[in-house]
Amino acid sequence: MAAPPHLTSDQQAAVNSEATRSLVIAPAGSGKTEVLIRRIERLLDESRGQSFRVLAVTFTVKAADELKARVTRSIGEEAWRVDADTIHGFAFDWLQRSGRAVGVTPDVVVYADPRDRVDLLRRFLDSVGESYPDQRVLLDVLRRIDSMRTDLLSPEDAPDEIVGRLSFRLPELYGAYLTALDDAGGIDFAGMLTKLLELFELDPSVLRRIRRTYGQILVDEGQDLTQAQSSLLRAIVAESVELFVVADDRQSINGWAGGDMKWARKLAGAGCAQFELQHNFRCATQILSLARSVASHFNPPRADATTPPGTPSGSVWASAAKDSAEEARIVGGWIDDLMQNGIDSSTLVPGEWNQLVPEDIAVVARTRYALDDVQRELEERSYGLSIQVDAGGLLATPEARLFLALLEVGVNDRNQPAWRRVDDELFNLLEGYSGIDESARTLNRFIETVSETPVFPVVDLISRSRFDAEGLDSVWSAIATGEYFLGADLERLLAWWSEYRASTHAQERSGSGLLRFLLRVQQTRSDQPGIRLMTTHRAKGLEFRAVAVVGLTQGSFPDYRSLDNQEDLESERRAFYVSLTRASRTLLLTWPRLKRTRYSERDAEPSQFLKEAGIQT
Repeated sequence: MAAPPHLTSDQQAAVNSEATRSLVIAPAGSGKTEVLIRRIERLLDESRGQSFRVLAVTFTVKAADELKARVTRSIGEEAWRVDADTIHGFAFDWLQRSGRAVGVTPDVVVYADPRDRVDLLRRFLDSVGESYPDQRVLLDVLRRIDSMRTDLLSPEDAPDEIVGRLSFRLPELYGAYLTALDDAGGIDFAGMLTKLLELFELDPSVLRRIRRTYGQILVDEGQDLTQAQSSLLRAIVAESVELFVVADDRQSINGWAGGDMKWARKLAGAGCAQFELQHNFRCATQILSLARSVASHFNPPRADATTPPGTPSGSVWASAAKDSAEEARIVGGWIDDLMQNGIDSSTLVPGEWNQLVPEDIAVVARTRYALDDVQRELEERSYGLSIQVDAGGLLATPEARLFLALLEVGVNDRNQPAWRRVDDELFNLLEGYSGIDESARTLNRFIETVSETPVFPVVDLISRSRFDAEGLDSVWSAIATGEYFLGADLERLLAWWSEYRASTHAQERSGSGLLRFLLRVQQTRSDQPGIRLMTTHRAKGLEFRAVAVVGLTQGSFPDYRSLDNQEDLESERRAFYVSLTRASRTLLLTWPRLKRTRYSERDAEPSQFLKEAGIQT
């Protein structure tokens, strides 16, 4: 989004707020990032020579890094006083520094993948001779546990009930999972918050250090705060740290994970100064008209931001298809026209560039499954695609992914998630590979099992290496020779190492520090070029010149599970609003009359949101 050359009066009022607690209501496209950056600039400019830091809490790592980069460009040498991170990243950083009192060491293992977390429950059940059920039951147990931890409920607070066919009750499973996590030297995302809150109780000096470090905390996407996140920030802010929260209940779409606007309001407090941004600088008038129609159906109804003078009309297209295959062809034809002819210049401001590159276009759906036909169609038309992937997806070759997993076990051979990734990649690389025996999950034992295989040299290199600054230099010097067969990813890995080396002092370099850097890189860097395919939840916070929202049938978007629950339906409506407002200039809405499920095809009705938007009558 192009920032306005000058702040509007409502933006300026928020930037200049002298209140100890401020809450800014910022609709889609209203320039909230610009407000955050201008406020940080003002705070630092007015306090030159002082040492307090400013913490910006964002919803994603990528948003944090982009904010930090923009601030650095604008304020130069004072940028060292700005920390930008997610709430989980912030909590994890302090735990690694000071968390020994709650069992968190610098080499703590992050359990993020559901497979690794399920394995912890399975190990417990194995240890007591309990036959475990279908994985879906254990995933449901984890979902219940995560929900309780988000709501700051302990195992003693858990409902005394049986889950699935397990003989253990939910409080016992909850406690057993936490014990298994601690025994594995691990932490998960919920634990990053609860452990830090626990640390504040056990060692108040940590909380005092945090309060002395930060003079002001700014929170972006406040509408998605959970109870645990809000409680953690409230503990830090107390009476001494100033707070600036930017939020919009119209874009609250993470209720399934405990996110809710009420936690932003509780954080800011009843007596906070409140501001509301009035203009949408992103969306063309036709697109915003649809969004305003949807917002009028919110409970309670909400008026949306207005467009400033000179906003182009843009364009909105809507099309029903016979089935999902025809729907994909419609999307493909629309993209063909955009790539060949550009956006209709009559819908743009005079002189605005009408040509597009693939990265200007996104196809958005409620679920990943709803994108399958579009993906196949666009691949047949030879378009490059960028499908949102998890960390690690930037590496194309199993050899490179194996190398990173081996680095992790080299730093900490108790890292069971890393051993699982080693196993996965060896299945890709070694014909007839049968898996790592539990007793061989140490580098000294493991090297014996691969001594006659092509991966032996890289395993041997890691097993002989130290992971201090000098040892890391030796590892990467060896890798740079090209003798370890890391394929097409070698140059990318070497570039990451060079960047890490350039951004840290020698005395600060460590294996765990390098791994944190590499994880952050893979979370924030642009993935492969091409048209973006993503779910609504992955599209949040992004914008594109052209957006197609597909699969708009009743039961798909909104999801069928929300139809009998007004709160869930409201969350789906907000997700639709977010989908619409990702588009700045042209928008396509499509739905099939025949819906293909995983097992059959059946007639489908258009989404009720199309009627609410004024597309269907």
